[in-house]
Amino acid sequence: MGFSWTDRMEDISGEEWDSVLSRSFRPSPFLSRHFLAPWASTFASGHSKRIYRWVRNGETDGFLFLCLCDDKKGWELLGGEQVSDSLDAVVVSGGEAGFWSEFLSRSRDLLSSHPLLLPNLVDGSPSIACLPRVCAELGYSFRLEEMDRSPYVPLPSSFEEYLRLLGTKERHELRRKIRRAEAAAPGLSFRVTRTREEFEQDFPSFIALHRLSHTGKAEFMDDRMAGFFRDMAEGFLSTGQLRLVFLSGEGAVMASALQIVWNGALLLYNSGFDPNYREVSPGLVLLARCIEDAIRQGYREYDFLRGRERYKYDLGGKDRIVYRAIIRVS
Repeated sequence: MGFSWTDRMEDISGEEWDSVLSRSFRPSPFLSRHFLAPWASTFASGHSKRIYRWVRNGETDGFLFLCLCDDKKGWELLGGEQVSDSLDAVVVSGGEAGFWSEFLSRSRDLLSSHPLLLPNLVDGSPSIACLPRVCAELGYSFRLEEMDRSPYVPLPSSFEEYLRLLGTKERHELRRKIRRAEAAAPGLSFRVTRTREEFEQDFPSFIALHRLSHTGKAEFMDDRMAGFFRDMAEGFLSTGQLRLVFLSGEGAVMASALQIVWNGALLLYNSGFDPNYREVSPGLVLLARCIEDAIRQGYREYDFLRGRERYKYDLGGKDRIVYRAIIRVS
């Protein structure tokens, strides 16, 4: 019973990892092996890592994935801030207070020279609820700060009902933009990548559209990032949880979105569009089709993930607050 640690991701079996994650309070795809393993390989290679395993009554009930990727910042949750959207310890629901109490009681030496950074804690996380008390009891300082918002849309039973739930101005604008796109691009179509063969053909188009969108995205999507995206997408493809979609018209691909199917929701991870078609708002029209498709498939919500971009609110997004916690030895 208690904690042990390793610095090798491969020491954690997929079955064990999946089992703990599936029993956690709010499972996140960004805490799954399909995300964290390629992230660690791409961004944490050569840096100190500690993967903690928590065992109770002979069964693994928790993991904590840490990296000292920036010595000036401190120990940080594997996944970091840049490309992950919701992180935390991976603990069986109900065990969070015991997990943190035991971990912090054993980690004073580890954290004496480097703080513990917990980015991307989403509102409602059990860790947010229990850590202030646990830290106070064990002589740690705890600071919680808002770092972002994560808009989402609860999905009704039909697309028409979804449209009625939008504000009058937003509903009118969305319908107008859909009509304009259909008129300007004959044969406008929505397509989902479904097979490995289609993925091999389609993924380079997604990367190209992402880079075309604007200069910032082109700089973000360098070759290393594209390699990470591919490895991550292949992992979710292997489990049927990748939903890569395209909007085409006039014989050309106009926009694309990479989505993850997760726990009854459809998550928008990233997207791109061809600016040559900017006047017909291909990105927004594609996301409207994605929401319509999600309703048709019976998902409970469409999650735009982190970021306060205007289009998320125009499409009905409601905020979840995303926090960063910092824990130090007092």
